Amino acid sequence: MGNSVKTFLTAALAAVAASASFGGEKIFSYRSFMPEFAAMKRFADAGVDTVAFLPANTTNSLGDRYSQYPNIWTWFDEYHFEVLDKQFDDILAVNPNAKFVCIVDLNSPHWFTRQEAWNSMECDSFTQLSNAVSNPRWRRETAKYLKEFLKHTEKKYGDKIKAYLLACGQTDEWMDYSRFAAGRNKTKAWKKWLAERGKKIVQVPTFDRIDHATFEDFIRDPQTEGDIIDYCEFSSDIIVDTINEFSGITRKMVSPDKQIGMFFGYIVQLAQGRMVSCGHLSYERIFSSPNIDFFVSPGTYYDRKMGQGSGFMCPNGSRLRSGKGWLHEIDHRTPTTKVPRLNVAGFDSEWKNQAEVDAGMKREFALTMVNGASLWCFDMWGGFYDAPETMKLIAQSKKLWDKYAAKNERSMAEVALIVDPQSAVYVNETNKKCKKIFVDMRTKLNRLGAPFEVYSFNDIGKADMSRIKMFVFPAMFHLTPERREILEKHVFTQGKTAVFLDAAGISDGKTLDVSRVEKLTGFPYKTDGVNARKYSDHTRAYVYDYEKLTPAVMRDLAAKAGATLYTDFETPVFASERLVAIHTAKGGRRAITLPKKYSKVVEIYSGKVAAVNADKFEYDFATPDTAVFELFE
Repeated sequence: MGNSVKTFLTAALAAVAASASFGGEKIFSYRSFMPEFAAMKRFADAGVDTVAFLPANTTNSLGDRYSQYPNIWTWFDEYHFEVLDKQFDDILAVNPNAKFVCIVDLNSPHWFTRQEAWNSMECDSFTQLSNAVSNPRWRRETAKYLKEFLKHTEKKYGDKIKAYLLACGQTDEWMDYSRFAAGRNKTKAWKKWLAERGKKIVQVPTFDRIDHATFEDFIRDPQTEGDIIDYCEFSSDIIVDTINEFSGITRKMVSPDKQIGMFFGYIVQLAQGRMVSCGHLSYERIFSSPNIDFFVSPGTYYDRKMGQGSGFMCPNGSRLRSGKGWLHEIDHRTPTTKVPRLNVAGFDSEWKNQAEVDAGMKREFALTMVNGASLWCFDMWGGFYDAPETMKLIAQSKKLWDKYAAKNERSMAEVALIVDPQSAVYVNETNKKCKKIFVDMRTKLNRLGAPFEVYSFNDIGKADMSRIKMFVFPAMFHLTPERREILEKHVFTQGKTAVFLDAAGISDGKTLDVSRVEKLTGFPYKTDGVNARKYSDHTRAYVYDYEKLTPAVMRDLAAKAGATLYTDFETPVFASERLVAIHTAKGGRRAITLPKKYSKVVEIYSGKVAAVNADKFEYDFATPDTAVFELFE
C-alpha cells in the first residue's frame, strides 16, 4: 500500500473515530472570559470537570481583551507558550481533574494589522474576514501559528484536551463584517473563483448595485444581477475554504479522539444587514467535511425571554443528517451577572429573578437533552452563576443531562422549517423583509405548541423526514426544474402540507417570472390572506404577507395536516422519543396531548408522576416554568 493511500486511510479513520466519539460522548462544560477560579471550583463540585477557555491574542467587540493573560503570539515566529501553560496550569490548580475544550484564537493580533498598515484591510480578520483570508501572507502566518500552538498543546496537555475549537472573524464566530468590500487580494480571489467555474470574468459589484435588487428591492434577477448572486456565494465560499484548510491542519496534528469544532452556519439567526454578507451561507460544505465534528452557537438572541423558545442558530436537522455534533452556548444573563450592557439584540433580556433563572436554565438544558447536544455555561465576564440556588440547579441538571443527552433520540417533530442558502443569495439583505424570512419564522414556530425541526432544502430526499407532515418554505425563491422534481417526489405526496410565502418559485435560476408563483403554489402572486388548496395527495398553502402567517395560523395548518399539538396554548415544546419539554412564562393547570398512549409520564426534575396509561393529561405549571417529561412505553 502506497504512503499516500495509507495517509488518506489514516485520516479518514481518524475522522470517523472522532465523529463517532463526539456522538457518543457529549460535553458539558464551564466557560468564562475571566479567570473565574471560584466559579470553576463550584462547577467542579457540581460534577462539571470540563472547562472551555480562550487563550486569546486579540480584543473583543468592546475593545476589551478576550483573555486576561499576556499575548502568546507577539511577532512573526515569536510564540510565548509559557503564557499558554500558565492558563492551563492555573485551572488545573483549582481542579486537578479538569479536561479542556481549547479555543484557538486565529484572529489577527493588533501588531499584525499595524505591521501591514498600508494594507490593513487585508490583515484584520476580526472586521474584514473575507479580505484577510484572501491574503496569502495572513493565511501563511496564521497557519504557522496554528501548527505551533497544536504541537505544543498536544505534547504537553494532549491527554487532558477533549476538543479544539477554531475561532476567527467577528466575535470569533467566523463572521465577516466587511459588508462585501474587496481589497486587492480578495478581488484576485474573486476572478479566480469565476474562472474555475467557467464564468465570465467581471469586476467586483459596486456597493450601489449590491444594496439594491431588481424585484421589489428584495429579490435579485439572475439575468441582470447574476454577478451579484455569484459574488455573494463566493464571499461565503472563500471563508469555508479557509475553515477547511485550518481544520485539515488540525485533524492531521491532533490525536483521533480529539473533537474539532467551530461557530458556524447561522442562517436562522443572521438577518437584516448580515444574512448574506457575514459569510455563513456555505455551511453545507462545512457540514460535509470529515475534519469537523461539531458546531457551536449561543441560543438565539431574538427569542430568549421568558415564554420564548430559544434555539440553535443553524439548521439543526441538517447537522444531524450530516452526523455532526452540536454545542449549545448558554450565555443568558442572570441577576448576578457582571457584564456590560451590549448593543446586541436580545442580549439585554436577562432573567430577572431566581424563578426566571430556574425556568430559563431548565429550558436551555432541556433543549440540549432533547437534541443530544453538548453545552457550556458561559460565565462571560463573571458572576452569572454566583447564586447558590443556580449552582444547585446546575448540579441536578448535570446528573439528568448525563442520563438523557448521551443518547441521540429521534426527533418527534412533524413540522419542518425549510431554509435555503441557494435562495438566500438572491436576497438584498438591506431590505427589512430579511428578518421575516428565517428569524421571525423560527420565532413563530417556537409558539407552535409542538416540536419542529429546521432543515436545508438540500436535505429533502436525503434526511429521514418520514414523520414530517407540514413543510414551511419562507424563501423558496430559487426553484430549478430539478428542485421542482424534489418537491413533487418528497413533499407533494402522502397527504403532506406545503406552506409557501412571498414570491415562492419566482426564479428558475435563469430569469424572474411572477407567474411561476401560481404554478408552484396554486395562487397568483400577492393573493391576500391565508390560502390553501387540496390536491389529490397533498395540500398547498400560500401566504404572501409574512405577517399573516401568525403562530395561531401555523397551529391551525399543522393540526389540519395531522400534526400533534402537545399544548392547547402557544408555547415552546421540544420533543424526542423519550423526552418532552414544555416552557411557559405564565403558569396554571394546562392540558397536554401526546402522540400516543404511554404507560407512565414522569417530570424528571421533580420526580413527580404526571400521568399513567395516558396520551392526555393535565399539569400544574408554575409562573414561569419548564417541565421536562420522560415517556415510558
